[in-house]
Amino acid sequence: MIADNTKCIAAGLCVGREPGIFDQAEDDGLVFTLRENVLPEEYEGVAESERICPSGAITVHRD
Repeated sequence: MIADNTKCIAAGLCVGREPGIFDQAEDDGLVFTLRENVLPEEYEGVAESERICPSGAITVHRD
């Protein structure tokens, strides 16, 4: 999973969907990940974050 803050527009939809995985920087609101690994039960929420991101900043690697 990648959260590309060069594409991020600070909408916060990913943080709202998966606050245990994504967060936003206090100074500019850009996304960052809290951890690299996604648990199997979190995968659908992370995939939804990728789908709803208006700027395409979230990329989920599918194995």
